[in-house]
Amino acid sequence: MEGSYNGKGLACMCADTVLRLGLGVMFLYSAWGKILDPGAFQTMVDNYRMLPAGVTAIFAATMSMAELLVGAMFIFSKWTREAAFATAVMLAMFIVALTQAQIRGLDISCGCFSEEEKEPHAILFALIRDLLLVVPTAWLLIKGQRRWIADFRRIWYTVRK
Repeated sequence: MEGSYNGKGLACMCADTVLRLGLGVMFLYSAWGKILDPGAFQTMVDNYRMLPAGVTAIFAATMSMAELLVGAMFIFSKWTREAAFATAVMLAMFIVALTQAQIRGLDISCGCFSEEEKEPHAILFALIRDLLLVVPTAWLLIKGQRRWIADFRRIWYTVRK
């Protein structure tokens, strides 16, 4: 077993676990709705008016699968930093799309989780949420630990010391 964690290391390990679970569950939940109704998600992508008509179906399917993969990577793999990098790329795309929609005054659902998000300021709230999600993503990108999320042996070894 590798060396034990001190208090700061244990706090980082706990933060790593909480952030990975939070982002992982969020992406799995987001992907699930898009996979169950790909046509509705493709329509939401079309509403942004950023991509040519022939590309939106491919983009929508790819984005759904990417979100599913990233969510699974956060929860079920050791590839924390890789998942965080993919999340950073997706967040950058989301922020660009939401910003242009806000600037252009598009009255659309953001397409993040469900169709029911179409409220008066849904795009602005989604933009703020995605900007806030940059913080935990950056933390995991920089400090994320390459370990299984439920590495109980390491936790037990640390607590015992």
